Amino acid sequence: MRPACVGGPEALVVYCGLVPALRGAFTGAAIAVGSGVALAVVAAVANDVPVMMNEVWLARADRSAGAQVAEFVSLILDSGWAWAALAVFAGWAVHRGLLAGALAGCVALLVATFVYDSLEAAFADGPVWGSVRHFWLLQSLLLGLPLGAIGALIRRPGPAGVLAALVVPVGAVLNMAVVPPPSESPVAALVTATVWVAAVAVTALILLRARFSERARTN
Repeated sequence: MRPACVGGPEALVVYCGLVPALRGAFTGAAIAVGSGVALAVVAAVANDVPVMMNEVWLARADRSAGAQVAEFVSLILDSGWAWAALAVFAGWAVHRGLLAGALAGCVALLVATFVYDSLEAAFADGPVWGSVRHFWLLQSLLLGLPLGAIGALIRRPGPAGVLAALVVPVGAVLNMAVVPPPSESPVAALVTATVWVAAVAVTALILLRARFSERARTN
């Protein structure tokens, strides 16, 4: 049972300030690390499924249903918008202000990049460290902070929160338009359609929620 916030100044600091702050910090760190590890593991394993199933030498259209499902997952999670969404989610989930959100987004991307590259190297028997990892770790540091802050902004009422919430669905659509899935993939069209439908649906929900929230505040 948590002690009450009573007593002298020392008790107030410990029970009313330090403990909740530490609890929030640990929760934020767990969310950032856990989400980063989850994305990295699923993406890396999905990429390696054709090798595991000994189908890597087959044409993509000739691979089994399991391999094509894995390719669908791989094309989704290997997209830039999915990694950006990870940082935004981490910043939103922490819900302890812009700075905490920015740090959570940064940590999530750094962890995801490190775990993903480590697994890819292990699957391919390649070097554990290299220039590619340096590059993406630097990008994670530079992009994770603003993306995490955007995630934290989503919780704010008004136009700022709405615009922040639209970053991921709009970014997903732009990603599909500028860097579409490879045309030789038999699931390319399905990936594109899935992202578009999901982005439109999420955008509609965000705008409807904003409208109802605005009505509730004015009534």
